[in-house]
Amino acid sequence: MTVSNLFTSNSESKNNASPEFTVRKVFVAVIWSLVWLILIDVTVNILFAMPTSPNVLPSKMQTFFNYGRSVEGKIRSMVGVDKEATAKIAYAGWIMEDDTGKPPMTASAPAQILVAAYGQSFSNQICDALNEIDPRFELRLKAGPGATLSHSYAYYKIDAKHQHADVVVLGILASSLPYMMGPTISTLSFEMAAPYTYPVYFLKDGQLSAHDPVIHSLEELRTALWSNPVLWEEYLKLLRTNSFTYNKWVYDSDLFDYSSLGRLVRRSIGQKHVYDVTSKYWTQDGFKNTDGLLDVANALIADFAADVKAKSQIPYVLLIQDKGYKDHLALAFESQLKQLNIPYLSTHTIAPSTNYRNFISDGHFTPEVTKQIARAFRDDVLSKLDKH
Repeated sequence: MTVSNLFTSNSESKNNASPEFTVRKVFVAVIWSLVWLILIDVTVNILFAMPTSPNVLPSKMQTFFNYGRSVEGKIRSMVGVDKEATAKIAYAGWIMEDDTGKPPMTASAPAQILVAAYGQSFSNQICDALNEIDPRFELRLKAGPGATLSHSYAYYKIDAKHQHADVVVLGILASSLPYMMGPTISTLSFEMAAPYTYPVYFLKDGQLSAHDPVIHSLEELRTALWSNPVLWEEYLKLLRTNSFTYNKWVYDSDLFDYSSLGRLVRRSIGQKHVYDVTSKYWTQDGFKNTDGLLDVANALIADFAADVKAKSQIPYVLLIQDKGYKDHLALAFESQLKQLNIPYLSTHTIAPSTNYRNFISDGHFTPEVTKQIARAFRDDVLSKLDKH
């Protein structure tokens, strides 16, 4: 047989391959692909399994492959059946009355100035810097990780009777403002979920109303997760019906939690969810009043200030514009703050959020910028105290 005849024969053999043979080859290829995917999935799960203790710091690769775990899955891993099996972060942010039975906190001496602040780590850092540069300022700090306006407002309302501060601060963080459309930040901050809750406020006939968050403490959450499924289902029902930030594919636990590749898929779904929700309430031009976001926020600020003034205290609003948010909190709230004569400070006037050198890698202001903001805050407060 000549070489040309050989090639012709092979070509004819390929062209004359039966359909059944072609389908069988495709089927075998698919099966082997699935086998290899399963092997990869199992190997990654074994190599980069999260630590069994929630208080052991995971490696970067363990963290990476855990980002896409459902929020419910993360919460169940951080909130164990008892205190020993519960991560420290799970305790943060719960709105608690810590000083029940104690006399209200006041300044330690006539020359001292007590500042009670309700916010998040940003407001805490600014107040800590305030105390550092001027020790006359004493602090009472109540905060939650990435806390939104509704959480800060609710914390003030429950804590107000436990302090007789000279100045009461409400810290508003730009990036977390949309979080107030749900009872927990974890529906949006899903990669680093914190489980604490707060009321969902809304306006009814022009008056502030609220949906109760169902679960109010870590102890209640632990009970719901491990021994009271009816309570957990009631909480999920609240998320489904009264949270504009909820997405079942991101929040609810399912089989994807047990697959490293599935978790990567969920992470992409979660990031799109965050983008979609954020763009619903905010654009590069500023915040939008979708679902009454700004109406409710302005009502919370106004009620906070009126309540503080009624106690002969000075209300103060910190508009904290973090990375990329320009002056958007000022655009949303400055008009009402001026109209109601509510003292405030917008950080964009000192540290423009478009200048990324004002921030450290975790998104907070640099220590020097924090001190600059604290100095401006101090000078303004002292001028208000002279007039008070």
